[in-house]
Amino acid sequence: MAIDRRSIITNLYDINALKFGTFQLKSGELSKYYLDLRVIVSYPKILKQICSLVSITILQDDANSKNQVRLCGVPYTALPIATVVSIDTNLPMLIRRKEKKTYGTKKLIDGEYSCGDNVIVIEDIITSGDSILETVTDLEKSNLNISNVIVLVDRQQGGMQRLSERGLKIKSLFNITEIVTILKEAGKLSDEVYTSVLDYVKNNQIQPAKECEKSLRTKLEFKARAELLETSKIAQRIFKISLEKKSNLCVALDVDTADKLLDIAEKVAPHICILKTHIDAINGVTDATINNLQLLAKQYNFLIMEDRKMADIGNTVKLQYKKLVHWADIVTVHSVSGGMMLKGIQEVINENAESLDSRGVFIVAELSCNGNLISEQYIKETVKIAEEYKDIVAGLVCQSHDVISSPSLLQLTPGVNIKNSNDNLGQQYQSPSDIILTKGADIAVVGRGIYQDDNPAEAAKVYKESLWNTYLERVSNS
Repeated sequence: MAIDRRSIITNLYDINALKFGTFQLKSGELSKYYLDLRVIVSYPKILKQICSLVSITILQDDANSKNQVRLCGVPYTALPIATVVSIDTNLPMLIRRKEKKTYGTKKLIDGEYSCGDNVIVIEDIITSGDSILETVTDLEKSNLNISNVIVLVDRQQGGMQRLSERGLKIKSLFNITEIVTILKEAGKLSDEVYTSVLDYVKNNQIQPAKECEKSLRTKLEFKARAELLETSKIAQRIFKISLEKKSNLCVALDVDTADKLLDIAEKVAPHICILKTHIDAINGVTDATINNLQLLAKQYNFLIMEDRKMADIGNTVKLQYKKLVHWADIVTVHSVSGGMMLKGIQEVINENAESLDSRGVFIVAELSCNGNLISEQYIKETVKIAEEYKDIVAGLVCQSHDVISSPSLLQLTPGVNIKNSNDNLGQQYQSPSDIILTKGADIAVVGRGIYQDDNPAEAAKVYKESLWNTYLERVSNS
C-alpha cells in the first residue's frame, strides 16, 4: 500500500501537531517550532497513516523479515504508535516502565521475552536522543538486543549522529527540513518562517562532548588507557598482563575442593589475566593451597582476585582484608557501607606497600542475577566512591556500558557462557559479543562454561580468543 508522505505532514499541520512561532522547550531553550505528536491519538485516521508508514519500514528490512523481533515504544507518546504497529505487523510488543515496580515481580520491562531477543525501539521525535538511550539502556539491562531504532521526526540537531556513534542502527521517517519544505510548497508556511526554522536548526546543534567522554573508555585501546595519569597501579597491572597475554578473560573457579581449584587453575592459567576465587567456599584449603596458587600466578602471569564482596564498616573490613592482602591481588567489595570501608582497605595496602606488589579492589556496581535490589541511585553513588579512591580501585563490576565514563577504570562483567543462556537460580548468561560490544566490558568473567567443561584448558583457549578478538573489533571500529 502506497503511503502519501506529503499528506501525513499536511494533516499533522492541520490538527496543530506541528506549530511554528517561539516556544520554550523542556530544556529551557527557545525554539522556532514545536512538535506535539501526542494529539494524534485523537485522530485515528492520521494515527493509522503514520503507523502504516512505520510498519512498512519495519517489514522492508530483510533482517526483520527473517528473525522474530519485538517492538518497544519509548514512553509515553510512542506507546500507542508501537501498539498499532504491533497489530499491523503481528510483531509482539514490550513496554518499558519509566519507574521500576516496587511490588510483585518488580519488573522494568513488561511482556514476554527471552535473553538475547531483538527489539526495535520506536520514538516520535529525536533531539538529543536522551529518551531513546534511557529506553535502550533498560532493555539492554534486561539482556535484550536493540536491532533497530525508528523515529518519526528528526529535529536534525545531532541526536541521530549521537545514537549512531553509540552503535545503534537508527532511521527517521521525516526530518524537520523535509517537513518545512513540504509545508512551504503546500502554501502553509511563509518564506520567513521557513528560513527562521532552518536557521534555528543550523545554530542549535547538540554538543556531543559528554557522550564522547562516556564512550571514550570503550574506544581507547588498553595500552593508551594504561598510560593515563589517574590509572591505579592495580589497573595498570591488569592492562599490562592483558596486553602481554592477549587475554581479557577472567576465569571464576567456583569449585568445591582445593584439589579441583589447583588442578583447573593450572589448566586454564596460560589463557587468563585474572583468576577469580571464593576461597571461603572451598573445602580443604590450607596455606599450601594458597602458596601453590601464588606460584601458578607467578609462573603463568595472572592475578588472583578473591571475590569476597566485603560490605561492612571500615574497621571490620580492614580486619578482614588483613587476612587477604598477602595473597589476593584484588578483592571485590560492595559500596553499601560507603567510602570509609575503602579507606580501611587503603590503609592496609599502604601499610604493606614496601613488601607487596600493587593491590586493589573491584567495586560491585551491578549484579548479573535476576531480582537483585541494586537501584540507579546506588550505582551512581558507587561510581562516585570509585572516583574518590582511584589509587586502589581497578574498576567496577557492572553490566552496562554507560556506568563507567573514565577510561582509567576497568569494567569487569560476569555472566559469559557460549552454550547456555541461564541457570535455575537466576543467573543470566551472555555471549562474548554481548559482553564486550553491547555491555562495554573490558574484562569478562567465565565460570561454569570453562570449569565444568570436559576440557577446561581448551575451553579457556576458545573463550580467550573469542573475547580478545571481540575487544580488538571494538577498538578497531573506533
